[in-house]
Amino acid sequence: MEYIFKTNNLEKKYGNFIALNGLNMAVPKGAIYGFVGKNGAGKTTLIRHLCGLQHQTSGSFELMGVKDDDKAISKSRRRIGAVVEAPALYKDMTARDNLKQQYLTLGLPTFDGIDELLELVGLADTGKKKAGKFSLGMRQRLGIAIALCGNPDLLILDEPTNGLDPQGIIEIRELIIKLNKEKGITFIISSHILDELSRVATYYGFIDKGRIVKEMSAEELEKECRKSIRMKVSDTKVLSRVMDELGIEYSIIDDNTADIFSEVTFSKIAKDFEDAGCTIFTMDEHEESLEAFYLSLLGGIQNA
Repeated sequence: MEYIFKTNNLEKKYGNFIALNGLNMAVPKGAIYGFVGKNGAGKTTLIRHLCGLQHQTSGSFELMGVKDDDKAISKSRRRIGAVVEAPALYKDMTARDNLKQQYLTLGLPTFDGIDELLELVGLADTGKKKAGKFSLGMRQRLGIAIALCGNPDLLILDEPTNGLDPQGIIEIRELIIKLNKEKGITFIISSHILDELSRVATYYGFIDKGRIVKEMSAEELEKECRKSIRMKVSDTKVLSRVMDELGIEYSIIDDNTADIFSEVTFSKIAKDFEDAGCTIFTMDEHEESLEAFYLSLLGGIQNA
C-alpha cells in the first residue's frame, strides 16, 4: 500500500507535557482518512507538524515520499491544502476575490481555474455578495475552495461540519466525496461528529493521549460495528462449540458474553444449548456505534 503521509515514533513535548507520544500513523494515498480523537488527544498538534507549523521533539515522518529532514519537504508541503478551525476569509471580499487573493499569495501566474473552483464548491452564483454575508456552510465551502487553489494532492479538514445545519452537512459531505473520486485528492478529516464521519471516511485512525491506538479500513470498522445478537450465557466456551457446529459466525466478548452475527432466535437454538449444558440468560439486538467502538478502544487502552 502506498502512503501519502507516514510517521515513525513521532514525539512532541511542551515542557513536561507530552502532546505526541511515539505516534505511528499511516495515511493511504487516495483515502478519506477519518482522524478520530477527543479534544486534547493530539489531533491539532499532528496537523500543525504536517503543515510545518511545529517541529517534533523526536521521531520522523514522510510526506509524499519525502523525509521531514529533506530540503524537498517544503515542495511536498506546497501540495497540501488545509482548512483548520474557521476558514481564513476576507469577509469584505466576494468569493471570486477571495480566490484571486489566494492565487496571488501562492504566486500562481493566472486566475485560470477560479471559475471551475467556484462551480465545484457551489458558489458560482454568489456574484457580488461579500463572504461576510455568507451562511456558515457557504463560508466552509469557500474555505475548501481556497485550500484547493494550487491543485493539492492532500486536503486537511479540521471539524468541517462543525456548527452546520443538516443541509450544510450534506453539501460538505457530497463535496468531499466528489473531490476524492473525481480529483483523486487524499483527505485527512478530524471530527468529533463520528456518525457523520462514518458516511465519508474510507480509513480511520483513532488517537488518544498522543498516540494512535488503532488504524483500520472502513470495511474493518463496519465489521466491528455491525448489527448482532448479543447473548449472555453461562459459558462462552460451550457457546463457541455450539456455534461452530451450527456454522454461525460469532465473536466472544468475555466469559459470559458473545455477539452472534446471524438472524437467530431463542427457539431456534435453545435445544442445542440445552443439550450442550449451557444456559442462555439473555438475547438482545445489538449495534455498536462508531462512538461506542471508540470508547471501547479507550477502555481497552486504559485497562491494558
